[in-house]
Amino acid sequence: MTENKRNIFAEVRIADRDSNDLASYCTNMAPITVRVGIQIFVLTLVVLMMLIGVTNIDDCAINDLIPIYLIASGGLYVLWLFIEIICDCFYFPTVKAWLRVILGVLSFGLFVAGCYWVYGAWGDVETRSSFTEDENYCNPWVYWAAFCDIAIFTSVAVIVFFTITISLFVQLRAFRCCCKGNQMKDNP
Repeated sequence: MTENKRNIFAEVRIADRDSNDLASYCTNMAPITVRVGIQIFVLTLVVLMMLIGVTNIDDCAINDLIPIYLIASGGLYVLWLFIEIICDCFYFPTVKAWLRVILGVLSFGLFVAGCYWVYGAWGDVETRSSFTEDENYCNPWVYWAAFCDIAIFTSVAVIVFFTITISLFVQLRAFRCCCKGNQMKDNP
């Protein structure tokens, strides 16, 4: 394993090596611990989402594909996490890049389909228990878990898009100002 390879295991070894005492060790380990904690939290939510889909697979008459969306969406995330860990352990950068592209395309396609299935049922869905025999019924856990998953994913995608757009705009403005300043110096 090379020193410049920065997977989670290498970062822990580097944090241990670069620490003189307990305080510096805690300081070096804090970002790693936060990242692992967030991954565990998200993985727990994803497993719950998959369990909701599996246990209620036949409990969404308005669209049978909504519980399958929950299972497939959770499965793609677990697969992505597994690939990240395995590729970090064995250092397959090309394989990891291609698998990320494939999972990205699959995730985007599933996201679009999920939007169609979940938001398509929005006007007609009935989640109250008194309507369980209705053709528009969907278990509230199934429907709202899928709805929240899509809404959160959309929100994060919009935030990332605007952050990248604003960053590129600021960099372009700074570049243009820099170039104008150099032109003025050259032409007195």
